[in-house]
Amino acid sequence: MEHRVHKGAAPMRFTALLLAAPLLSTKSASACPDTVATDVSTDVSPSTSQPCSFGQIDFSRVHRVFEIGYSVGATATTQSGVGQVGSAFVGLDLGYGLQFGGDDEQPSYEVVFTAGAAGTRVGGDVAATGLVTKAGVQLGPAQMNASTLDTGRGNIAFFPLTMEIAHTGELGARPRLSARPELARKLYGRERVELETRIVRVEGAGEKAQTGAPGTTEPKKATSWAIDVLPLHSGVDIAMQDDTRFELTVGGALMGVEEHVTGAHLDLLGVEHRRIDLPMMGATDLDTVWMLRMDGTDPFTGSQYVLGWGEVVAMPDADKLREKLDPEGKTITIGGAGWFSQPRSWGGFGAQYKREPFVTMTGEVALEDRISAEVYIPRALGLTAKVFGARTTRLVGDELVHASTGGISLDASYSTEGFSSKLGLELGRTYYTDLDGALPETTGFGANLALTVQHAGGKAWRR
Repeated sequence: MEHRVHKGAAPMRFTALLLAAPLLSTKSASACPDTVATDVSTDVSPSTSQPCSFGQIDFSRVHRVFEIGYSVGATATTQSGVGQVGSAFVGLDLGYGLQFGGDDEQPSYEVVFTAGAAGTRVGGDVAATGLVTKAGVQLGPAQMNASTLDTGRGNIAFFPLTMEIAHTGELGARPRLSARPELARKLYGRERVELETRIVRVEGAGEKAQTGAPGTTEPKKATSWAIDVLPLHSGVDIAMQDDTRFELTVGGALMGVEEHVTGAHLDLLGVEHRRIDLPMMGATDLDTVWMLRMDGTDPFTGSQYVLGWGEVVAMPDADKLREKLDPEGKTITIGGAGWFSQPRSWGGFGAQYKREPFVTMTGEVALEDRISAEVYIPRALGLTAKVFGARTTRLVGDELVHASTGGISLDASYSTEGFSSKLGLELGRTYYTDLDGALPETTGFGANLALTVQHAGGKAWRR
């Protein structure tokens, strides 16, 4: 979830104060930026071992933060099976936040509101009006400023004073060439609402002091992190084409860890239940267990990488599929392994393998095995090259049916003083060769060439 705050109207400020009012009385958020830092530990225990008492946070001091951002631009696209399409778009992002605490440089608790919308008018062989909306509310302990050593300071909050709610909507969207066959081959609309919370969240920064002799230990990078006890999540996903598909997700884990600087997130012993309701069909349930799952985001391309493994616990025809996939162990293993290099002077690269279950618009449960890799060279006009290969596996009758897709994409971009342009080429074997309204049962060749030019800017205020 984006952590952005921006300028809001008076009604929004009034709503924020209403949400913050319970915090002033319960004192369930805790941070001690005004107290003297504890000595840094040098033994096996972390130095943040004495969280400050709930009564020490200064809720009488509050900073208001505003942010506004915008983007305008146009895109020209030509795609096989679709034709030539031109579109113009305009987007606006707003944010408003309240930051509490006695330290002007390090807030203790915060309440943040975000909202945004981007409208697109598409003309050409396919005409449509597209709209993407987003909104979010975040409340909880403030993220600590990144540091090298853990100085014993931290922010802490308990349920229900730590949670995030997010909404994303899409209208007039179309599946990408690399997408797996979850939707029909036509424009679609989608609405998502997600809620995340946990029993306890602790925000901290830095690592414990080194115990080795000077010069024998490698220097550490500044870090900022959060530890969650019993993190929980739920969501509703509504996909709208000719029919409407409802998907409800509920899950949680024993413990979660997030490193803010690198964007890495880890869940230990997680479970998830998904219920998918389709028109004129019965509900489909899909239950999974994750022993370990870690997500990381490439800081240059934004690609998400996964490291972890789990199993499918329940799904339609699960016993038959287990017998076919693993006659001895009779398990349906999911997960993957991925890695991306830290940015270097010339650029970076990454690669990963993933196996994930999914449900199609016809209610079929399938597995997808996907291998992908990418390399990016900022000096060469921001060149990013990606390749992927994917194979879906589903059970038809008593036989396994496989289908394979794969492709390559090349993107070059240039930016200067708020203006940017991007030229992208995508081609390969895909389920979405055409926008004919049919279900994606077969694959074929597809290609897409797009040029986007945009101007973006923004401003922030804090008082």
